[in-house]
Amino acid sequence: MANYRTWARLNLDGKREWGDVFSDGKVPIQSIVSQRAKLEGVKDIESVFTVDWKELVDWQQQAVLEKLSQQSGATKEAIQKEILRVGLPLRRKYIQSCGTNHVEFFL
Repeated sequence: MANYRTWARLNLDGKREWGDVFSDGKVPIQSIVSQRAKLEGVKDIESVFTVDWKELVDWQQQAVLEKLSQQSGATKEAIQKEILRVGLPLRRKYIQSCGTNHVEFFL
């Protein structure tokens, strides 16, 4: 199991959607505070966490790009460019809990 500084744990729906990429159900995120975002193809504003893209190993990045490319029809290169520009959102509806080992967070 990966040891991330800040993470989200996937719920059952999240594991069904992303379990092939995050087999232990643990996703590195930039902050345990969710944000509101308008996602392409989704009518309403969603509550999301931003995945810490730099923490993913190469095969995970490639798997994410492949999955999103298949879903959207966009090229993997275009998707990666957008991820590097604005981040990779992970919907709150896929999250069971969040955690951090940032000691200073609790001061």
